[in-house]
Amino acid sequence: MLDWLSISAGLLTDWAFTIVGLLLLLLAGDSLVKGAVNMSLRLGVPALIVSLTIVAFGTSAPELLISIQAIFDGVPDLALGNVVGSNTANVLLVLGVPAMMAVMHTSGCDTRNSYLQMLGGSLLFIALAYRGVFDWIAGLVLLAALAAMLITAALAAQRHRKNGKASEEDELEDLEGADPDLPWSKIILFLVLGLIGLPLGANLLVEGASNIALDYGIPEAVIGLTLVAIGTSLPELATTVMAA
Repeated sequence: MLDWLSISAGLLTDWAFTIVGLLLLLLAGDSLVKGAVNMSLRLGVPALIVSLTIVAFGTSAPELLISIQAIFDGVPDLALGNVVGSNTANVLLVLGVPAMMAVMHTSGCDTRNSYLQMLGGSLLFIALAYRGVFDWIAGLVLLAALAAMLITAALAAQRHRKNGKASEEDELEDLEGADPDLPWSKIILFLVLGLIGLPLGANLLVEGASNIALDYGIPEAVIGLTLVAIGTSLPELATTVMAA
Protein backbone atom coordinates (compact mmCIF):
# COMPACT_ATOMS: atom_id res chain seq x y z
CA MET A 1 0.00 0.00 0.00
CA LEU A 2 2.76 2.40 0.96
CA ASP A 3 4.70 1.49 -2.17
CA TRP A 4 1.64 2.21 -4.34
CA LEU A 5 1.12 5.57 -2.65
CA SER A 6 4.79 6.41 -3.11
CA ILE A 7 4.66 5.55 -6.82
CA SER A 8 1.44 7.54 -7.30
CA ALA A 9 2.92 10.56 -5.52
CA GLY A 10 6.00 10.34 -7.71
CA LEU A 11 3.92 10.23 -10.88
CA LEU A 12 1.82 13.20 -9.76
CA THR A 13 4.99 15.14 -8.98
CA ASP A 14 6.45 14.38 -12.41
CA TRP A 15 3.25 15.45 -14.19
CA ALA A 16 3.06 18.58 -12.03
CA PHE A 17 6.67 19.47 -12.89
CA THR A 18 5.95 18.96 -16.59
CA ILE A 19 2.76 21.05 -16.64
CA VAL A 20 4.14 23.86 -14.47
CA GLY A 21 7.36 23.91 -16.51
CA LEU A 22 5.41 24.12 -19.76
CA LEU A 23 3.25 26.99 -18.47
CA LEU A 24 6.34 28.82 -17.22
CA LEU A 25 8.05 28.40 -20.58
CA LEU A 26 5.09 29.74 -22.55
CA LEU A 27 4.48 32.72 -20.25
CA ALA A 28 8.18 33.56 -19.90
CA GLY A 29 8.75 33.28 -23.65
CA ASP A 30 5.92 35.72 -24.34
CA SER A 31 7.23 38.07 -21.65
CA LEU A 32 10.77 37.99 -23.05
CA VAL A 33 9.56 38.74 -26.59
CA LYS A 34 7.43 41.65 -25.44
CA GLY A 35 10.22 43.15 -23.36
CA ALA A 36 12.95 42.67 -25.97
CA VAL A 37 10.80 43.98 -28.84
CA ASN A 38 9.86 47.19 -27.06
CA MET A 39 13.38 47.76 -25.71
CA SER A 40 14.83 47.41 -29.21
CA LEU A 41 12.27 49.80 -30.68
CA ARG A 42 13.01 52.34 -27.94
CA LEU A 43 16.72 52.08 -28.79
CA GLY A 44 15.99 52.86 -32.45
CA VAL A 45 16.31 49.39 -33.98
CA PRO A 46 14.18 49.22 -37.18
CA ALA A 47 10.96 47.21 -36.92
CA LEU A 48 12.10 44.97 -39.79
CA ILE A 49 15.25 43.89 -37.96
CA VAL A 50 13.31 43.37 -34.73
CA SER A 51 10.80 41.15 -36.56
CA LEU A 52 13.47 39.04 -38.27
CA THR A 53 15.60 38.53 -35.17
CA ILE A 54 14.05 39.12 -31.76
CA VAL A 55 10.52 37.98 -32.58
CA ALA A 56 11.75 35.03 -34.66
CA PHE A 57 14.18 33.79 -32.02
CA GLY A 58 12.01 34.76 -29.06
CA THR A 59 9.05 32.67 -30.18
CA SER A 60 11.42 29.68 -30.50
CA ALA A 61 12.95 30.27 -27.06
CA PRO A 62 10.91 27.56 -25.25
CA GLU A 63 11.98 24.84 -27.69
CA LEU A 64 15.59 26.08 -27.62
CA LEU A 65 15.76 26.13 -23.82
CA ILE A 66 14.17 22.67 -23.58
CA SER A 67 16.75 21.23 -25.99
CA ILE A 68 19.68 22.88 -24.21
CA GLN A 69 18.44 21.74 -20.79
CA ALA A 70 17.90 18.21 -22.11
CA ILE A 71 21.50 18.09 -23.37
CA PHE A 72 22.81 19.27 -19.98
CA ASP A 73 20.66 16.68 -18.20
CA GLY A 74 21.99 13.86 -20.37
CA VAL A 75 18.76 13.14 -22.28
CA PRO A 76 19.62 14.18 -25.87
CA ASP A 77 16.82 11.99 -27.26
CA LEU A 78 14.33 14.30 -25.56
CA ALA A 79 15.97 17.30 -27.25
CA LEU A 80 15.85 15.71 -30.70
CA GLY A 81 12.29 14.50 -30.20
CA ASN A 82 11.25 18.00 -29.12
CA VAL A 83 12.71 19.60 -32.25
CA VAL A 84 11.19 17.10 -34.68
CA GLY A 85 7.87 16.92 -32.85
CA SER A 86 7.46 20.69 -32.52
CA ASN A 87 8.03 21.29 -36.21
CA THR A 88 5.71 18.44 -37.15
CA ALA A 89 3.00 19.73 -34.82
CA ASN A 90 3.37 23.27 -36.17
CA VAL A 91 2.66 22.07 -39.71
CA LEU A 92 0.11 19.31 -39.16
CA LEU A 93 -1.72 20.47 -36.03
CA VAL A 94 -1.37 24.26 -36.07
CA LEU A 95 -2.23 24.44 -39.77
CA GLY A 96 -4.67 21.53 -39.88
CA VAL A 97 -7.08 22.74 -37.19
CA PRO A 98 -7.66 26.28 -38.58
CA ALA A 99 -7.86 24.87 -42.13
CA MET A 100 -10.94 22.95 -40.96
CA MET A 101 -12.46 26.24 -39.84
CA ALA A 102 -11.68 28.62 -42.71
CA VAL A 103 -10.21 28.68 -46.23
CA MET A 104 -6.61 29.94 -46.34
CA HIS A 105 -5.20 31.05 -49.69
CA THR A 106 -1.60 30.05 -50.46
CA SER A 107 -0.95 31.83 -53.75
CA GLY A 108 0.99 34.85 -52.44
CA CYS A 109 4.57 35.31 -53.59
CA ASP A 110 5.85 35.86 -50.03
CA THR A 111 4.06 32.71 -48.90
CA ARG A 112 5.59 30.63 -51.69
CA ASN A 113 9.06 31.82 -50.69
CA SER A 114 8.35 30.65 -47.14
CA TYR A 115 7.35 27.23 -48.47
CA LEU A 116 10.68 26.91 -50.25
CA GLN A 117 12.59 27.94 -47.13
CA MET A 118 10.71 25.41 -45.00
CA LEU A 119 11.26 22.67 -47.59
CA GLY A 120 14.94 23.53 -47.83
CA GLY A 121 15.33 23.43 -44.06
CA SER A 122 13.58 20.05 -43.88
CA LEU A 123 15.76 18.56 -46.62
CA LEU A 124 18.90 19.87 -44.92
CA PHE A 125 17.80 18.32 -41.62
CA ILE A 126 17.14 14.96 -43.30
CA ALA A 127 20.52 15.02 -45.05
CA LEU A 128 22.33 15.75 -41.78
CA ALA A 129 20.29 13.14 -39.89
CA TYR A 130 21.42 10.45 -42.36
CA ARG A 131 24.98 11.07 -41.16
CA GLY A 132 23.91 9.27 -37.99
CA VAL A 133 24.96 12.02 -35.61
CA PHE A 134 24.34 15.70 -34.94
CA ASP A 135 27.69 17.18 -33.97
CA TRP A 136 29.34 20.61 -34.14
CA ILE A 137 29.66 20.32 -37.91
CA ALA A 138 25.91 19.78 -38.28
CA GLY A 139 25.28 22.66 -35.88
CA LEU A 140 27.52 24.96 -37.90
CA VAL A 141 25.76 24.02 -41.15
CA LEU A 142 22.33 24.62 -39.64
CA LEU A 143 23.31 28.01 -38.19
CA ALA A 144 24.85 29.06 -41.51
CA ALA A 145 21.62 28.11 -43.29
CA LEU A 146 19.65 30.12 -40.74
CA ALA A 147 21.85 33.17 -41.31
CA ALA A 148 21.40 32.86 -45.08
CA MET A 149 17.62 32.63 -44.65
CA LEU A 150 17.51 35.73 -42.44
CA ILE A 151 19.63 37.72 -44.89
CA THR A 152 17.41 36.64 -47.78
CA ALA A 153 14.28 37.62 -45.84
CA ALA A 154 15.75 41.01 -44.94
CA LEU A 155 16.67 41.77 -48.57
CA ALA A 156 13.21 40.70 -49.75
CA ALA A 157 11.55 42.93 -47.16
CA GLN A 158 13.69 45.90 -48.20
CA ARG A 159 12.70 45.39 -51.84
CA HIS A 160 9.10 45.16 -50.73
CA ARG A 161 9.41 48.52 -48.97
CA LYS A 162 11.19 50.21 -51.90
CA ASN A 163 8.36 49.14 -54.19
CA GLY A 164 5.97 51.03 -51.97
CA LYS A 165 4.17 47.93 -50.73
CA ALA A 166 5.17 48.40 -47.10
CA SER A 167 6.45 51.10 -44.77
CA GLU A 168 8.11 51.30 -41.38
CA GLU A 169 4.72 52.20 -39.89
CA ASP A 170 3.11 49.11 -41.42
CA GLU A 171 5.90 46.88 -40.11
CA LEU A 172 5.62 48.42 -36.65
CA GLU A 173 1.86 47.92 -36.65
CA ASP A 174 2.23 44.24 -37.57
CA LEU A 175 5.08 43.62 -35.11
CA GLU A 176 4.16 41.12 -32.42
CA GLY A 177 4.25 42.58 -28.90
CA ALA A 178 5.02 46.16 -29.98
CA ASP A 179 3.55 48.79 -27.65
CA PRO A 180 4.85 52.37 -28.11
CA ASP A 181 3.27 53.42 -24.80
CA LEU A 182 4.89 50.72 -22.68
CA PRO A 183 7.01 52.36 -19.92
CA TRP A 184 10.63 51.38 -19.29
CA SER A 185 9.72 49.89 -15.90
CA LYS A 186 7.41 47.35 -17.53
CA ILE A 187 9.91 46.64 -20.31
CA ILE A 188 12.56 45.74 -17.73
CA LEU A 189 10.02 43.71 -15.74
CA PHE A 190 9.06 41.69 -18.83
CA LEU A 191 12.74 41.04 -19.62
CA VAL A 192 13.56 39.93 -16.07
CA LEU A 193 10.52 37.64 -15.86
CA GLY A 194 11.39 36.11 -19.22
CA LEU A 195 15.06 35.56 -18.42
CA ILE A 196 14.23 33.93 -15.08
CA GLY A 197 11.18 31.97 -16.17
CA LEU A 198 12.60 30.37 -19.32
CA PRO A 199 15.47 28.38 -17.76
CA LEU A 200 13.38 27.55 -14.69
CA GLY A 201 10.51 26.29 -16.83
CA ALA A 202 12.86 24.31 -19.06
CA ASN A 203 14.48 22.66 -16.04
CA LEU A 204 11.12 21.66 -14.54
CA LEU A 205 9.72 20.39 -17.84
CA VAL A 206 12.78 18.34 -18.78
CA GLU A 207 13.02 16.81 -15.31
CA GLY A 208 9.32 15.98 -15.25
CA ALA A 209 9.18 14.68 -18.83
CA SER A 210 12.28 12.51 -18.48
CA ASN A 211 10.91 11.02 -15.24
CA ILE A 212 7.56 10.31 -16.92
CA ALA A 213 9.43 8.47 -19.66
CA LEU A 214 11.29 6.47 -17.01
CA ASP A 215 8.13 5.75 -14.99
CA TYR A 216 6.18 4.42 -17.96
CA GLY A 217 9.13 2.79 -19.73
CA ILE A 218 8.76 5.11 -22.73
CA PRO A 219 11.81 6.38 -24.67
CA GLU A 220 12.60 10.06 -24.06
CA ALA A 221 12.36 10.71 -27.80
CA VAL A 222 8.70 9.63 -27.78
CA ILE A 223 7.89 12.03 -24.93
CA GLY A 224 9.66 14.80 -26.85
CA LEU A 225 7.79 13.96 -30.05
CA THR A 226 4.38 14.00 -28.36
CA LEU A 227 3.84 15.58 -24.95
CA VAL A 228 6.54 18.25 -25.08
CA ALA A 229 6.13 19.05 -28.78
CA ILE A 230 2.35 19.48 -28.68
CA GLY A 231 2.57 21.48 -25.47
CA THR A 232 5.02 23.99 -26.90
CA SER A 233 2.87 24.31 -30.05
CA LEU A 234 -0.27 25.37 -28.17
CA PRO A 235 0.39 29.16 -28.39
CA GLU A 236 0.80 28.96 -32.18
CA LEU A 237 -2.36 26.85 -32.39
CA ALA A 238 -4.34 29.38 -30.37
CA THR A 239 -3.06 32.26 -32.52
CA THR A 240 -3.93 30.62 -35.83
CA VAL A 241 -7.37 29.51 -34.63
CA MET A 242 -8.18 33.06 -33.51
CA ALA A 243 -6.97 34.44 -36.86
CA ALA A 244 -8.92 31.89 -38.95
